[in-house]
Amino acid sequence: MSGPGEGVGDQPQASTKFESRMTRRGLVRRQRLLDALATGRTNPLTVIHGPAGFGKSTLAAQWQDQLRSEGVAVGWLSIDRDDNNPVWFVRDLIAAITRAQASLGSGLISILEQHSGDGVRAVMAGLIEQIVDDGRPLAVVIDDWHLIDDAATTDVFEYLLDFCPDNLNVIVTSRTRMHAVATLRVRSRLTEIDARQLRFDRRESSAFLREMNALTLADDDVQALWATTDGWVAALQLATLSLRNSGDPAAVIAGFSGRHHSIGEYLAEAVLDSLSPELLDFLLTTSICDRLCASLAAAVSGHRDGGAMLDELRRRNLFLVSLDDEDVWYRYHHLFAGYLRRRLERDYPERVTELNRVASVWFAEHGHLSDAVDHALVAGEPERAADLVEERAMAFVEQSRMATLLGLVDKLPGRIVAARATLQMAIAWAYCLLHRLDEADLALVRARSLADDPPAAVSVETDLLAACIDVYGDRIDRVRRLTAPILEHPNDFRPFVVAGAANLLSFVDLHTFRYEQVRATQRSVSGFQELNPGAFAPVYGKCFVGLAETARLDLDAAERNYRDAVAIATQNGGSGTYAQRLAAGQLGILLYERDDLDAAETLIGECLLLGVEGGVADLMILTYTTMARIRALRENYSGAIELLGDARKVAGKLRLPRLASAADQELTTLLVMMGDLAGARDVVTRNQVDFGVVAAASADSPPNGIVLSIRRSQLAMRTKLLLAQGDIDGATKVAAARLDEARAAPWPYEEMAARVALAEVVSVADRDDAARILAPAVIVGNRVGLIRTIVDGGPAIARVLGDLLDSQRVGRHVDDVPAMSADYLRTLVTSTQVSASNAIAVAPAHGKRRAMPEEQLNGREIDILKLLERGMPNSAIARGFGIKLNTVKWYLKNIYTKLGVTSRAEAVAEARRRALID
Repeated sequence: MSGPGEGVGDQPQASTKFESRMTRRGLVRRQRLLDALATGRTNPLTVIHGPAGFGKSTLAAQWQDQLRSEGVAVGWLSIDRDDNNPVWFVRDLIAAITRAQASLGSGLISILEQHSGDGVRAVMAGLIEQIVDDGRPLAVVIDDWHLIDDAATTDVFEYLLDFCPDNLNVIVTSRTRMHAVATLRVRSRLTEIDARQLRFDRRESSAFLREMNALTLADDDVQALWATTDGWVAALQLATLSLRNSGDPAAVIAGFSGRHHSIGEYLAEAVLDSLSPELLDFLLTTSICDRLCASLAAAVSGHRDGGAMLDELRRRNLFLVSLDDEDVWYRYHHLFAGYLRRRLERDYPERVTELNRVASVWFAEHGHLSDAVDHALVAGEPERAADLVEERAMAFVEQSRMATLLGLVDKLPGRIVAARATLQMAIAWAYCLLHRLDEADLALVRARSLADDPPAAVSVETDLLAACIDVYGDRIDRVRRLTAPILEHPNDFRPFVVAGAANLLSFVDLHTFRYEQVRATQRSVSGFQELNPGAFAPVYGKCFVGLAETARLDLDAAERNYRDAVAIATQNGGSGTYAQRLAAGQLGILLYERDDLDAAETLIGECLLLGVEGGVADLMILTYTTMARIRALRENYSGAIELLGDARKVAGKLRLPRLASAADQELTTLLVMMGDLAGARDVVTRNQVDFGVVAAASADSPPNGIVLSIRRSQLAMRTKLLLAQGDIDGATKVAAARLDEARAAPWPYEEMAARVALAEVVSVADRDDAARILAPAVIVGNRVGLIRTIVDGGPAIARVLGDLLDSQRVGRHVDDVPAMSADYLRTLVTSTQVSASNAIAVAPAHGKRRAMPEEQLNGREIDILKLLERGMPNSAIARGFGIKLNTVKWYLKNIYTKLGVTSRAEAVAEARRRALID
């Protein structure tokens, strides 16, 4: 199995997007506007908007310089059309912020490559949390927002504004007003500079013409030019080029004043007509490119020395803007570039196609695939554009750069994409690894239908992809058959294929209880894992071994594999990458079993950011359920219930009954502990309606751990509910069946958990019998260093453990209960006391939820309720009130207690019933 990697785009991102494009030399300082920006700098959003050529970017660059001089980290993002892909926009935004503050954005870009849809918002939430935690003032300039017309990208940006941290200021330049402006203006959280303010006043116009451009002009001439251009900066700059060599400035000004409907167009034509044919041709031909370097300019223009020509343009101040500190990349001012392109199309329309073709070839040869595709499409060569993407498509997959590949595919005409077998295969891989299995299936069907009599290697790879789709869909029936040809002749295939086949087979062996075979398979392909591009394949291999070792109760071996996985991921991409978070999450789950709750909470919390792309079902189950337990232990019961609801939603989206059942099992346990038997009964009933009552495995069918896992969850839910309802015989029967089935599998870890569950039930009638049942689990737990699986059994298990410890202390031994470590028992008892104290803080262990008197909520609690109704997360509530996150949690606990509820949704509903909120 392969998966998300550490790619960040179709090419290394040039610094051109992340630096101000405006030269600081020869500019009028806009002090009156800088003062206005300073007055509103505490607002989350600053918008500088006006038509082209009004100096928006120049003002933003001056404001950036002022903020930096005051110690504020400032990032810069220049928008282009590719940012209409929300994944690419967020990628570039994170990159801009990271350049400003290196500690921010760690690992988020690589996670983004494996996110789609709502996942982008999850990455944005992670970025916002990092900015909040960092605490230092930060600003980011987003230049040319008017190029964005994609609704999904706009939604992502508005999400950033909705939850903008107090220490972040977003500065946007745009030719148009933004939808978010109206909302923020009403809330007095907006600083706005419009076209009226951007126009040069008379003093600024005089400074620009006389001081900056050294023109000898009379006051009347300055007045006339300012009045004619209405303070339009670009027109004034064009005018200086016309006036520079004029012996009679007044006559020139009088000549064009008021005579043309577009003074800018007129001035641009006047400037171009004054140039030599060679220089004019260079300008026209190179204007097709959004950015230029010497080599590209030479290729497109046909001029031998592109660098010398660019230097000449700079010397003449012909609207050429440097894009980096090294003066390698340039672009023309947007307004001037528009004039140049219109003139090229007017005077030489037959050259446009060939110029774009040449530009496409240059960009492709130099590794700038997105630009190469764009120019090929403008040149009317969609087939060649598709060739460019198809040639690199599987490389993107092998490097786990799924979002980049799909973004490039979106540029291409659908009919061409649909007709290419190789490209469809790559698309199918990308969709599979993004957990978009229906789309993966469709692309795979297309690929197979397009491949007439495919070579054996291609046929095997389509089988491998089908097996991968099955595994992500939690199905194993045909995976062994589909992957066997690859592992029988591994040297005939690429490392990506071999590593993927080994990981898929390991998944099957894990769920057919062949734990030793998982380790053997991974050992046999270790060389191929090391050769596989990116860290994800070897990390997944280590995680599968870790899962197998945990299942067979060798926790030390499991921990070694998880730590190896974290090390591999960190070495390949650094901390915070997708692979690193995935591996760290599994390590955190193991540390939870060791009762290291703080470390576990940190590591699993990072893994939760992966959301629906959080790996195969096993990894998501452990991540969601373990974090829910931690939240409950922290007395964050509403947070635990909310998280299990999220798991249920993910399970529904991905059609994973095993994940849904595991979440239902955990939720049932929590509701029973809180005394909400009606709620627990609803959960059990819902699960059975959704998935049926899974029957026990028969002797005739091979063992299937996926089916058994669903049945295990159902048995566990029924046991908890029957016990809470007082049906001890029924609960004992169900719990005993669970234990028998775990033994038969064999599934050592589940056998231990089932033993704890049965001991809890039996303890109600006979604690000595419960001790006999529990004792083997205690002995094994001591040997392997496992704690939480035992102590999470609840107060009844705590009492049995206390009996065992007392018997060790006083020398009273229960018949058939072997001696065990008093130190280990003491550790377990201590842990159960902590768990029990948390449980008591919420509700009685049995019976209906306590009836709560209608206590009065104070003003702050009602304010927080209103934010709950709006769906705001705890972090946003904390920022809104200027309080700590733990303080918000304390308020929520009080609100839930006063309202007699256990979740956000229940709190809002009860508040409405009491007319506390509208």
